[in-house]
Amino acid sequence: MKNHSLPKEVTTVLFDVGNTLQHLDHAFIAARICERSHKVGVGDVMTAELAAKRAIDALFHGNNGGNDTTRQRGYFETIMDTLSVPAEAAARVVEDLHAENAQRMLWRVMHPETPRVLSELRDRGFKLGVVSNSDGRVAQSLATSGIADSFAVIVDSHVVGVEKPKPRIFEIALAGCGSSPVESVYIGDIYEIDVRGARAAGLHPVLLDPLDHYTDADCLRLRSLVDLLAQLPSKAPIARTND
Repeated sequence: MKNHSLPKEVTTVLFDVGNTLQHLDHAFIAARICERSHKVGVGDVMTAELAAKRAIDALFHGNNGGNDTTRQRGYFETIMDTLSVPAEAAARVVEDLHAENAQRMLWRVMHPETPRVLSELRDRGFKLGVVSNSDGRVAQSLATSGIADSFAVIVDSHVVGVEKPKPRIFEIALAGCGSSPVESVYIGDIYEIDVRGARAAGLHPVLLDPLDHYTDADCLRLRSLVDLLAQLPSKAPIARTND
């Protein structure tokens, strides 16, 4: 990985939710594909999801990013295409996934180390927050996972009426934390939404890249949230006072 680092003045860490704090339920998707079509494994779905992320990047490059709701269907369909699921079966699986997501968010798998990372960052004195493109259920989902109390602010695009990568959604979170952009980092998993959005708002972007796929990214990349601990000091600096 290229040698990118975070500035010493960082006092605030903002997080994406989907595939950062809570991950797509790859096992559920694999099981549905097996039922409707052919056998695939959890690792196959994880790898196929990279194609879906790249497809979103391409949409934004073409100025056709749409919104979180419209992107979600294409995201699942790209996973189906990458796994060579026949069209009829793929359509049924995608409907299964939307139905499940409506009932119980599919981005619901929390890695066991995540609460420890959040706790460690808070113990070091960092302010934590969330900025997520979602459907109004982020706060409840984080509460169900037992980590909602870790954050000074939880910003859900559906609630505030603006989505990443627009700078305004990051500004709302920074206001809630009482932090300035220059002393804040944002960590997410999709380059065009998370990295470009955070950078446009003046934050320092971090790309979560567990499969080491974005080798050309012009920002700090981490394989897991645990790696974030080594990038930040053992004690947060004194935050600037915002007038």
